[in-house]
Amino acid sequence: MSLQTQKLMTNVNGLNSLIKEGNIMEAFEKYYGDDVVIHENGNSPVTGKEENRKRGINFLWEIDEVYTAEVISVALGDLVSMTEWSIDVKTKKGERKIVYRVNVQYWNDGKIVMERLYFCKD
Repeated sequence: MSLQTQKLMTNVNGLNSLIKEGNIMEAFEKYYGDDVVIHENGNSPVTGKEENRKRGINFLWEIDEVYTAEVISVALGDLVSMTEWSIDVKTKKGERKIVYRVNVQYWNDGKIVMERLYFCKD
């Protein structure tokens, strides 16, 4: 395994660990670049850390409780990572649901510079 891939694996594992511990915004601040571009389910991209921070906070505001956040699989390539998640939550509306999510992340200098998110519900 190349040194570049080893560093990427260390960053991906650190990011995923913070998320699993519920420290989602800490993970965002540590691992996302200032000019990050995030595409969610084929929607128009959101550009910049500040705009994506607002989007993330809005998403978190809808969640009342997280029962589990499990990494199902991780794949690494040339400065790209893919993580498949299963997230069991209760919303503020009282609805319990499992969300399956794949994050495809493009990295540069230890930061995510572009991410594509794919969601589907149980």
